[in-house]
Amino acid sequence: MIKFTDDDILRIDEHFAQEGIPFHARPFHAANKILGTRFSIGFGQDPLFDEIVHTYERLIPEVKFTWPGMGTGLVASLDRVKKVTVGIAFGTVNLKIYKGLGFSTETEWFDWCRKDYKIAAKSAFAFADMHDLVYGINENITKENNSLIFWGLAAEQMKLVSESLSQSGSISSSVLQPICLTAELSMKGTLLHLGIPERDLRNPKLFGHNLFKLGEKMVQVESHKDDQLLLGMLNKFPNYVEDRYRETQLTRLEVISIALSAQFIAASAVRRVSGRDLSSQIENSEVGLRSNYFP
Repeated sequence: MIKFTDDDILRIDEHFAQEGIPFHARPFHAANKILGTRFSIGFGQDPLFDEIVHTYERLIPEVKFTWPGMGTGLVASLDRVKKVTVGIAFGTVNLKIYKGLGFSTETEWFDWCRKDYKIAAKSAFAFADMHDLVYGINENITKENNSLIFWGLAAEQMKLVSESLSQSGSISSSVLQPICLTAELSMKGTLLHLGIPERDLRNPKLFGHNLFKLGEKMVQVESHKDDQLLLGMLNKFPNYVEDRYRETQLTRLEVISIALSAQFIAASAVRRVSGRDLSSQIENSEVGLRSNYFP
């Protein structure tokens, strides 16, 4: 009878890490390794297969990640924040931004924007960022590296930010961490996708949590029209490692601005490798350049 222990799984996982096998594929490879000739999937599957997978998930939770095909972000009307979920639609879709933002009519959307064209334009760009991030991740789900995990975790951090800021309560320093992690994880995912070794991304001497260094490297490896705006935004981010133990002096408006910047940075990181770019379509409309609204 075949048996395995937690130590066996951890030892196998260390070997897989050295081989560069993606997290999501490791339980499958472990089952193959442990079961040998008894390995099969589907009808006649060895009961130990599920046991191996469940043990792996318990010890290494990262293997459980699956892209849900949707993401949650935010739009703002001054200091009012609306949480918005964007899901993958298949087939021909007639995309209307106000519907994507959860409004029944353009009038309802414009009223929420205080009948201010600048606020409406900003919310349109925010929706484009959510769209490009979600669809861009979805188009890369078959890539055999861990970039999907980084992008997925960035999307999860953005969801936490949206849920926090959509509440009307006071702002606390705790929300800055997921804001900064959204930017950090998304850029690391793209750099990994572009061939930067994961060990370099985890090296505190090379990047650590320095968002501007990550942005500079990403721009250097894969340039995009967003670059100047992206680097300017990164330069305004707080140092969340140093600031997480003290109360922020930032106003609600300032935190919302940084959160929208993080959403843009995450979208831009994925945009440059996916080709999804609703943002450019908006810029090419009567709305004009994003930089006119996000100086």
